Amino acid sequence: MTDFFDAIGRFFEKFWSFIFVGLFFICTILLYMTTGTDSYLAIHDNLDLFIPQFQMMKNDGTFFALEASTDFLNGISRNVLPSEFSLYTVLYMIFPAFEAYLAGYFIKIVIAMIGSGLLAYDIIMHEGIDTWTKRGVYYIHPVKRDYTNAVSLTVLVSFSYGILNLFPAFGIPFASIPLIIYLLRKAYLEPSFWKFLLIFCYPFLSYFSYHGIFIMGYLVIAIIWIWTRNHKFPWQLALGLLLLGVGSVICEYRLFATMLFSNEPTIRTTMVEADLSVIEILREIGLSWVGGMMHANDAHAYIVLPTCVIYFFYLNSKYLKDGNGIGILHDYYNLCAFGIAFNSVIYGIYNSKVVRSLFEMLVPPLKGWQFNRTIFFNPFLWYASFFIVCYRILLWAVQGNFSEGKIVVVKVLTYLLVLSSIAVILLQPALPFGNTARYDDLFYTAYGEYYRTCHDGKSNGNSLSYKEFYDTELFESLKKEIGYKEGEMCVAYLMYPAQLEYNDISTLDGYLGFYSQEYKNKWRNVIAPALEMQPLSAAYFDNSGIRCTLYSGNYEAVPMYTSNLGGITEDELYIDETTLYDLGCKYIFSRVRITNAEDKNLALIDEAEGIAYNVYVYKLTETKNIVN
Repeated sequence: MTDFFDAIGRFFEKFWSFIFVGLFFICTILLYMTTGTDSYLAIHDNLDLFIPQFQMMKNDGTFFALEASTDFLNGISRNVLPSEFSLYTVLYMIFPAFEAYLAGYFIKIVIAMIGSGLLAYDIIMHEGIDTWTKRGVYYIHPVKRDYTNAVSLTVLVSFSYGILNLFPAFGIPFASIPLIIYLLRKAYLEPSFWKFLLIFCYPFLSYFSYHGIFIMGYLVIAIIWIWTRNHKFPWQLALGLLLLGVGSVICEYRLFATMLFSNEPTIRTTMVEADLSVIEILREIGLSWVGGMMHANDAHAYIVLPTCVIYFFYLNSKYLKDGNGIGILHDYYNLCAFGIAFNSVIYGIYNSKVVRSLFEMLVPPLKGWQFNRTIFFNPFLWYASFFIVCYRILLWAVQGNFSEGKIVVVKVLTYLLVLSSIAVILLQPALPFGNTARYDDLFYTAYGEYYRTCHDGKSNGNSLSYKEFYDTELFESLKKEIGYKEGEMCVAYLMYPAQLEYNDISTLDGYLGFYSQEYKNKWRNVIAPALEMQPLSAAYFDNSGIRCTLYSGNYEAVPMYTSNLGGITEDELYIDETTLYDLGCKYIFSRVRITNAEDKNLALIDEAEGIAYNVYVYKLTETKNIVN
């Protein structure tokens, strides 16, 4: 019997990290199976943007269409929507939107763990990541180590990187960064046809504008550096660069065709970027270093950052004490720290008009390009740094002249540190400053289920679940009642156009970062009366224009992401109805009763109560010119 328990103990000691991850998958899947579409998924830049885009293509069968219009922004070309040659897009081709979204979440965790695991194994087994040491006049490089003792640590840290609540639609590109680093390393050290083929296919997992172009930029730097250091051209990396470029063009041919061959002026030409003072730029640099940014909020400020900062000073003070300057320059940990600082600085100085103008003068084709997206690589660098610290602590415990009991204590404390970082990721919204974690769907879904349990099944009025947000039954009923015909143009008032688009209702309004300046000008004529009453709304639309929607003339901001709409039940509509009619608008879907409907040639033709909110449908008629 003793042997049996010893065997069980050895099994758990060896595989406990895998069991932990497996339990997470089981519990998470059970939660989403229980809540279903009552789950709470992030609305901003998610349910109001990419999900309806995928659904529009599915509704109209235009995933592979070369020439097709869409159901928003007055039938804008399908070419502005995500490429069909992307894993994330393929998921929406195969599964219903909600299931595709969840599949993307779990797949990105798996990809992060596979890529990070392979990269960690490759480095530890081939060169090691422990510190450089000095013996007299000789410098001793990190040595190869047995990977066995690092398996559990790799599993947990790669898992933590995989569950980061980053920009959902680009979760897979974020997660795949370690994988492309591994593939490029292996292709350089041990070139083969299959490795180069995988590099060529990598853009299927990535996204050129957010990650791909920067990966290629970093690769160019690596090629130059290795060529200079070794006095030998690294043809393997150059071939990898070429294959990445060709693969990107093939996978995102629509994006490249639009960027390179369209002469139509877009809203990018009139977008106004921030021009901050030196003090404000330094503040942005500090904030991005400490907390990342909205789409790359990696929760590192609570556990990872303090650990890494303390170790940074310890490591480099030790190098200086030992007179080992070479170690400072070559240590992988310091390279990660430099990368984090560099990306934060770039993020900050992007807000300087002088710097942007200089960049655009040097590289005219990239005018308007957001080169500050290098910040998207900081989540990986932070957790890579964290892995190195924890690995070296475990290595120190094993190599030191410690008793067995002390070694166990060090290991337990190290793993508790890693588990604490995982807990922070999952529970960030409940922590101080956690309100920035807008993409923590798992937390908000669990909290939403708990709230309903405590309130007799009623949902929280300050938010909308996936089912409540799109409310397909409500919109299908309204379409049937008003006799809506496919292609008839509509607009949304005090609600997201995405709610109409998802339900196969064509809209003149919409949310997109890339459409014609001509259409923006036309739309501004429609909403000019409201913008005259709300200077902040006018500045937002004129300086950006990505949200081409109707604005309230009475309210500066309306919480459309809630079911109670901030208590607003009626409002006056300030528009140029003649211009809107001339654009082809037939119906206005509103979440409030429009009090001046008659003055705006609007007739209320239907209203209905949905799961969480009411919708009023108004029909717009042609303006009658009254002759005295």
